[in-house]
Amino acid sequence: MRRTFSATVFAASVCAALFVISCGSSKPRPVQVIGAPTDLAPITGEWIGTYESSATGRSGSIAFHLTADPKGAHGDVLMVPKRQIDYDQPNGQHVPMASASSVLSIEFVRIASGEISGKLAAYPDPEVAGATLETHFQGRADGEWIEGTFVTYSVRSVAPLRGTWRVHRKAAE
Repeated sequence: MRRTFSATVFAASVCAALFVISCGSSKPRPVQVIGAPTDLAPITGEWIGTYESSATGRSGSIAFHLTADPKGAHGDVLMVPKRQIDYDQPNGQHVPMASASSVLSIEFVRIASGEISGKLAAYPDPEVAGATLETHFQGRADGEWIEGTFVTYSVRSVAPLRGTWRVHRKAAE
């Protein structure tokens, strides 16, 4: 039952992210794209996927759009902070509840020979008031998929916090 609930919450967060990103009233923040035209061409398109980190307990969705002109790139990441436990349920059950989600901006992406690296714009730490987090990512493009890892640096943790991400190219409509 718990696995089904978690899968449902995760699926709902992905759908909500895609809705927010695709239907938002404001124009998505542009992403600085660094790479030769021959490196950019194979990954031009709409990419959607997910990320997760057991180190932070956070997960979410990724949406990224790259045009042939790198100035037309934009992308966002929906961060879903780790679940909080609500101990005040009338039946005594501990029910996982999602913390407030945040839409994070991709600051830049560098592409060379199928290798992708980049950084998210600094964002507030959902667990430490007034603190910010910095996340760097890297990955490898393989046809219709890009997979990689990310590292988040936090003032509350001496060791970097790691996770994985994966996106696939959305079929042309």
